[in-house]
Amino acid sequence: MMMPPHKNCFVDGKDITVSFHTHPNTGKDFQQEPSLTDIRAVSDDFDLKGEFYLGELVISEQNLYMIEPAGDYHVIGATKVILER
Repeated sequence: MMMPPHKNCFVDGKDITVSFHTHPNTGKDFQQEPSLTDIRAVSDDFDLKGEFYLGELVISEQNLYMIEPAGDYHVIGATKVILER
């Protein structure tokens, strides 16, 4: 799936605050953390630098990660624990 047009970090006149994607191979035998391609897709996208944009959430089988607009990423927490709340 492609992200819709998002010039200046807006979609349909509304601020984008967070984008997300799932890792299609969510099993334990697959890479859980964001790939370099994931990181570059966020950090190199000039139109994802809006005032309210926090970053891209990556949902994997083990953890939820946040890729920040500058390209750093961190673990938010265990997917199962967070999604069961």
